Amino acid sequence: MFNSKTVIGTEIRHTATTGSTMDDVARLASDGAPEGLVLSADTQTSGRGRHERSWESEPGEDVLASVLFRPRAAVAGEINMLLALAIAELVEDQCDVRSSIKWPNDVRVDGAKVAGILLESAQDANGLSVVAGIGLNVNSLMRKRSPGGTQAVSMRELSDTTFDRDVLLVDLLGRIDTLYAQVRAGGTVVPAWRDRLETLGQEVEVTFTSGSGAANAISGVAEDVDASGRLIVRDENGRAWPVAAGEVTLRRDGS
Repeated sequence: MFNSKTVIGTEIRHTATTGSTMDDVARLASDGAPEGLVLSADTQTSGRGRHERSWESEPGEDVLASVLFRPRAAVAGEINMLLALAIAELVEDQCDVRSSIKWPNDVRVDGAKVAGILLESAQDANGLSVVAGIGLNVNSLMRKRSPGGTQAVSMRELSDTTFDRDVLLVDLLGRIDTLYAQVRAGGTVVPAWRDRLETLGQEVEVTFTSGSGAANAISGVAEDVDASGRLIVRDENGRAWPVAAGEVTLRRDGS
């Protein structure tokens, strides 16, 4: 049995408007805020996603929140996975659809993105802190803002239902807390996360920046993931490349 003591969401704060919940929680973390602190916002003026992209949302329509983790180093690598898994399960249960994960953490339904995650870590006097930003499209009309209706979608559009964001957030935090407890107790979410990866078996191109700052790209078949969550891409010469981070494009749909 794993320790089911609640950690995530023991303190939930809310603000109407902020620049970025990520930045706010990072400051609170440096001041010694406890693990499990959550900050949500109705709107962000400087929300961001992976690879320096902006994250736009209609005010008061979606779940915009950041969560503070203070994990052991051995656990930190699975935070990204358990967050994506918790969101995918939430969307699936609430909207009666099949959700998938585009490596490493975009939650999608039929190729349209419904949620994104951004993690930033820091080491300070309080130890390792990981701030996880969550953007979940809940009630926004994403298809009107996405040409062709294939790039992004909201839970409202998937289910023809308007959701209570506060109720959804509490539900999501409970799922995250349960998965985090499993990982802290020595379990793993890698198999469940792997089972939802739509990337596996696909021809992909991965672009990334090397240590020297140069742009690089690897093309091949996304064959598997390892225990650390790295994507294993086998190129045309048969060489397997373990990819820890990068921008993945699925060649079948260019996304």
